[in-house]
Amino acid sequence: STPPSVLADLSGSGMLRLASKRASLATPRLARGLAYPPHTVLGMPALSPTMTEGGVEKYLVKVGDAIAAGDRIAEVSTDKATVDFDVVDDGIVAKFLIPEGTQDVAVGTPMIVLCDEPEDVAAFADFTAGAAAPAEAPAAAAP
Repeated sequence: STPPSVLADLSGSGMLRLASKRASLATPRLARGLAYPPHTVLGMPALSPTMTEGGVEKYLVKVGDAIAAGDRIAEVSTDKATVDFDVVDDGIVAKFLIPEGTQDVAVGTPMIVLCDEPEDVAAFADFTAGAAAPAEAPAAAAP
């Protein structure tokens, strides 16, 4: 028979801790906002060799639109002119991170989220620039 001191230990918090530890190992926990479907975050592009910041004048696409490499997606102002932002990636526009009309945005600042599937767009409704890794500024496309 099991001694009473061992039974007391098994019925106490030690057993609960063990059960809790096993449950946490068996069940992966995902914090809200940490798991998004596959996506790409496009940063403010460097549309000229000297551009360090720009403004989002107008988006030429809407959330949910499918885009392909070479499509114009926005008009971006530089210190000298307003230039089209042409994408180099295919995808579905999931979210705009910088509102139209915003000026003085540093090159590389997360600007637009693209996802792979139309049904994934809703998953990005609460996505913020803080959830994005620093985006690499796309190089200016050849005219």
